[in-house]
Amino acid sequence: MTDAARPAGPPERMCPSTPASNATVFLGMITPAGRVAYVTPAVPAEVALAGAVDSDQPIESRVRLAGPCVTSSCGFWTGSHCGLGARMAASYAETVPPAEETLPKCAIRRTCRWFAEQGPAACPACSHVVTDARQPMG
Repeated sequence: MTDAARPAGPPERMCPSTPASNATVFLGMITPAGRVAYVTPAVPAEVALAGAVDSDQPIESRVRLAGPCVTSSCGFWTGSHCGLGARMAASYAETVPPAEETLPKCAIRRTCRWFAEQGPAACPACSHVVTDARQPMG
């Protein structure tokens, strides 16, 4: 059977909050208010990384990056799902009243680990996340 004839498996899940060392997609800029201003369509992470070298701040505090979910190699992996995505969605839901909110235009939603596991509840919380590059991925 050729590759083209094989049924497609599930899409590779993407982490919407990955450190620069694992990044493949530039999701957006962190605004002064601490929210993500998403960019679409998808932009390679190299674009953001190349343009953000002139600062003493970690790149992750200025831009949001996405990359392949590393599952068990990540400190947030529970063994079956992303604990960070679940925690962020639950915490946001507890502090902010539910609203009819239009989901942001996100370049990775189709493959996003958080969206796949938490559904639309992950999106409003995601826009408030600033990645801590010091969090161990293993």
